[in-house]
Amino acid sequence: MVHHNEPPDPSAPPQDAAPVAVTTDIPTPQTHLDTVTQTHFRPFRDVDERSLVASTTRFLGNSGFYWGPLDVDEAHARLMSLPIGTFLIRDSMQTDVFFTLSYRSEDGPTSVRVLLKSCGFALDGSKHAFPCLFELLSFYMKSPKRSLKQPYRGSAPQNLQELCRRAVVKTYGKENLNKLPVSTVLKDFLQLYPFSI
Repeated sequence: MVHHNEPPDPSAPPQDAAPVAVTTDIPTPQTHLDTVTQTHFRPFRDVDERSLVASTTRFLGNSGFYWGPLDVDEAHARLMSLPIGTFLIRDSMQTDVFFTLSYRSEDGPTSVRVLLKSCGFALDGSKHAFPCLFELLSFYMKSPKRSLKQPYRGSAPQNLQELCRRAVVKTYGKENLNKLPVSTVLKDFLQLYPFSI
């Protein structure tokens, strides 16, 4: 298990306007990291920001391409021999930034900070902002330049349940998952990562 500084539960009652910093554990796939590392994230500005980062972190924890506190050199070493467009998300080493996108470009591995702007996400230097990190990734996967093509989930075989979940989301869409004629347990599993990336 990897120790991260996860944002507080958004269902918790809001605190005063003072910044809040809480440390808890988030499980990260064992195939990615086999050491225990701590990361410091800056305090939150408000409840909406805390809620957005909390939900994003939970989804990332189930994505398979979130590598936690991986430093830039190791991220680039992992991406060096992979196809162009392969990407991963990792914790930023900067205290004022939560996440960094590392990907294999034509010129080699590159890292770009993912900035939190007005309760949305944007790549550093980009004019495009998105209410969801996964919408940001999807945009760059579908853009004409196709900077991003496929996430890097490590060299271990992917779990069949994870593959099926992404296939169901891709087929029916995130917005239709609660309408599927399946058990509550299965719906809950689908909602842990309701994205097809």
